Amino acid sequence: MIRINLISAREDEQATSRNTEIIFLGLGLAALLGALAWTHFTTQSELQTATANVERLEGEVETIRKQNQEIQRLEQQKREVEKKLMVVRQLTSAERRSASVHILDDLSSSTPEYLWLTDFTELKGAAKINGKAVDNQTIASFARDLARSKYFQKVEIRETAQEDPTDPRVRIASNQQAGIPPIPVKRFLIEAAVNYIPTGKKTAESEAVTEGESSGTTKAVQKREGRE
Repeated sequence: MIRINLISAREDEQATSRNTEIIFLGLGLAALLGALAWTHFTTQSELQTATANVERLEGEVETIRKQNQEIQRLEQQKREVEKKLMVVRQLTSAERRSASVHILDDLSSSTPEYLWLTDFTELKGAAKINGKAVDNQTIASFARDLARSKYFQKVEIRETAQEDPTDPRVRIASNQQAGIPPIPVKRFLIEAAVNYIPTGKKTAESEAVTEGESSGTTKAVQKREGRE
């Protein structure tokens, strides 16, 4: 009697089938791991490229910012130089050089009789004029005449005070200045703005306004002195 062992052949087929499945599963896992590795590598490469681009752009932005700051600094220096050049042109212009002569001439021609100037100072266009006169009317007349000059603006009587003729210091000062009579005098302080480059002659309306302001200032000084 012949016997055939079919169980052993069936087990061999099953083992072969399992081996095949394991091989395919291993290949699938390898492919999946390969795909993941490639994706990771590609992502890292793109991330590095993007980071490098960001750093490059940041560097360009910083360079542009520094260039803008340098441009702004140069523009500021240009404006300052232009201002200085303008001042130099004004100081060296023919009008400026001749203005000093005209200012002193107008100051002298505006000085009435019985009024004496003791000091004249000017700093950055602001002038202070000290002097003495016999009364407030003479001081007001001087201020009005000075305000008519195109080289003097905003002429204002800031202070007047009666001096004691018996004071030795007053007598000495009077003796030192020829023509000052030994009579009671008022010292005064007038402030004005000096215009070295006038635009033109003053109009009659502006002269009238200046005269009214000087008259009002004189009246205020007279009232204050009356109260004292």
